[in-house]
Amino acid sequence: MEISKVPPADVPTARAGTATTAEQGLPAAVNLAPVADRADIRPLDVAAALQILLAEVRTGIDLPATDDLPAIGDLPADGAAPQSPIQAARALVEILLKELPEDAGDAPAWTAALDRVETAMQSGIERAIGLVTLWPEVPAAVVDAVKEARTLFLFALGDDRQNPLWLRPEWLGLGPRLLRFRRRRRRARRRLTDPDWRP
Repeated sequence: MEISKVPPADVPTARAGTATTAEQGLPAAVNLAPVADRADIRPLDVAAALQILLAEVRTGIDLPATDDLPAIGDLPADGAAPQSPIQAARALVEILLKELPEDAGDAPAWTAALDRVETAMQSGIERAIGLVTLWPEVPAAVVDAVKEARTLFLFALGDDRQNPLWLRPEWLGLGPRLLRFRRRRRRARRRLTDPDWRP
């Protein structure tokens, strides 16, 4: 006995109905997707933006994200985000100083390391500013805080011997290290550019 499997009469109708529903539902799903994606995005505040800044810089230098940040003023060294541009700038300076070789006797190697770290940090800072700027409904004050941290960081590394930034309580501990950094940078540059210079 042969039994032929004949599909039920309503199968084509059901399939057609499903296709029609899917075609009609697709634009609705596409329209709802951005809203659903944005449901988990919190408004960005200054602390979160500065945390993005440090994370991008650390990623650019290939530092593990699990490393604790150095203690910054009243900020504990447990990976907590800085709360102000001054704290973020100080953390950036700490990262740069930590990544440089201790021995500055080999001027070409030390200068190459400085160039590598500075380039990576600058790229990370610019990426962070781009990310914060593109954040949905980000307040202008949050973007300005990240840019201020960049400005303070660059100002701290400048050649000004009497940098007023170093007199702030948050920076007092870094003053001697920054002076040593400036001396090393100056010596390394002179060794590379002045063949008659002797230490």
